[in-house]
Amino acid sequence: MKFCLSIEIQEGLDYATTLAFTQTAEAAGFDAALLAEHYYSSSGHFDRMAADAWVFLGALARETDRIRLGTLVSPVTFRHPAVLAKMAATLDHLSDGRAELGIGAGWLAAEHAAHGFPFPAGPARVDLLEEQLQVITGLWSEDPFSHTGPHYQLEECHFTPQPVQQPRLPLLVGGGTTAIRLPRLAARYADEYVVGVGTPAVCRAVRERLDRDCAAAGRDPRALSLALFAGLCVAETEREVERTLERLQEGARPHMRDRETWILGTPEQAAERLRELSAAGVGRMMFSVDHPLHREMVTLLGERVAPLLRA
Repeated sequence: MKFCLSIEIQEGLDYATTLAFTQTAEAAGFDAALLAEHYYSSSGHFDRMAADAWVFLGALARETDRIRLGTLVSPVTFRHPAVLAKMAATLDHLSDGRAELGIGAGWLAAEHAAHGFPFPAGPARVDLLEEQLQVITGLWSEDPFSHTGPHYQLEECHFTPQPVQQPRLPLLVGGGTTAIRLPRLAARYADEYVVGVGTPAVCRAVRERLDRDCAAAGRDPRALSLALFAGLCVAETEREVERTLERLQEGARPHMRDRETWILGTPEQAAERLRELSAAGVGRMMFSVDHPLHREMVTLLGERVAPLLRA
């Protein structure tokens, strides 16, 4: 199982804090550091700074060496897919082939209303996601590329720069554990399907659905990984875990308040939970971090929990 950070920069994290998290994760052997892309706090604290994820990523690319970088996830409602494809390919060059692109239908209505972004109903946003996946993968694989669809029209586009990673850089699709269309889109276009908080039983059901969708699309299920987004609270003793969890859950985002979906406990307890999730088909863990207390936990995951998993 690979370890990844989901850095919630929309919760008031400045660049120095984001860089510190990313460099700590790189030193701890994490596979990737992915930045949430929101223009508003997702916990309702709209006075918190919510910086631009792609500007941060460009800077991180020059201050890291190995760790992979990208978004988790970029909403399709924010920009034209040719712009998003260009930004991701440029990041791939800045980082010497370490970029990933996470893309999703968007869900935070308040940020759309405040910033003037259209926010159609859920099925229409999934339609946008499907067409954006078609455009992005086409731009990265065909020269010239043309597309005529209900939302986007491209004519004889010679796209540059092509990604360093060939045939294309990895694509992540974010979705829910009960979604129907999103796993199908991931099976057709993506390298990883990322679900929000879930238990091993839920993850096993999602993995089975992905396997069926890959088979229907004529694709080897092993080509599509399953990733899980989860809260994080690990410490050396159970008493310290409980004390720290109380601090972390003060003002936590509503969907992050169920402790049953966290990676929670001592290193040994966390490793056991991760073993269960790995057995359920989870290939990569996305640990959500947004608090200074999380930095020490990142190191603990790398130095204590990861060796227990390998053992």
